[in-house]
Amino acid sequence: MEWDPTQFFRADDPPTPFALVVLNQPINEKAFAVLKGHACITVCADGGANHYYDLMKRQGREALDLPSLIIGDLDSISPDVRSHYTDLGVSVIEDRDQYSTDFTKCLNYLRSHAHEIVGRGSDTTTSTAIAPSSESTGPGSRTTPVLNTLILGGLGGRVDQAFSQIHHLYTMTQEMQHQQQQGPTQEEHEKQEEGNLYLISEESITFILRPGKNVIRTPGTNRPLPPSTTSTTTIGGGAAAAAATPSSSSLIPSERPLNEGENHLLEENVGIIPLSGPARITTSGLQWDVTDWATEIGGQLSTSNHIRADVVEVESQVPVLFTVELARRFKRTR
Repeated sequence: MEWDPTQFFRADDPPTPFALVVLNQPINEKAFAVLKGHACITVCADGGANHYYDLMKRQGREALDLPSLIIGDLDSISPDVRSHYTDLGVSVIEDRDQYSTDFTKCLNYLRSHAHEIVGRGSDTTTSTAIAPSSESTGPGSRTTPVLNTLILGGLGGRVDQAFSQIHHLYTMTQEMQHQQQQGPTQEEHEKQEEGNLYLISEESITFILRPGKNVIRTPGTNRPLPPSTTSTTTIGGGAAAAAATPSSSSLIPSERPLNEGENHLLEENVGIIPLSGPARITTSGLQWDVTDWATEIGGQLSTSNHIRADVVEVESQVPVLFTVELARRFKRTR
């Protein structure tokens, strides 16, 4: 499985198609400013419309920069905000299903309309719900590219809400993978192929790695420059070092300080967290790489590890959460 989390922030080439979902959480306005212009569609999950409106109001663009649509049971959206967007032609979809959250309502909508959304392209010229496109549906039509989903949501507020977001990120990823594996024919399998889910919080990008080998592209990481000499230094501690927050004494002496340029996409810090029980991971491209290393909640955890290559590999037999720190220029202003 290959991952390219920084593609959505890079300016050198357009990213693969993606939808932007705004949850009922304070918006990371710096990340939003970059992502909004490239999104195929921008969906507010119920009260997420309030945060969207507040952000646009501060910029004097509340009547100009609109979400594509608003989905949820509509118990959180402000009546004034709902009227504002309804008057401007934004579609508001009420879904009263009490067995799903507004988050999952949005994801279910995007999954069922992915081909039409990709067929229509960027949402910069439309604020209405997506209608089916003849180019992406119908007998014999070619399968359109998959639709990734970027979720704007905070992990720095209430702990239960943060766990809820991680829970839904995990369960929706597992459900999507399960459905992809159920296609009885290759053609149906391709038709069912879906994009990846990325959670964009105040300071990080977080996603769920699949069982097997995962290759994660990490260009533009703000990491130490290459060693100035050809000498090498071995760090003691083995696998246990990956579980500890590194101290200044554990850095490789020949590494120079972090590059302070303005074009970074990521900071160096990463974490690999098992969510569903014990896991054994093998990594490459990190400062403290491990082989068949046991990790679990209540045991050893790989946190505050450091990216040391443009490609990081993580292998596990069970899904694990991978989180990497955004570059400072993409972090939410407090």
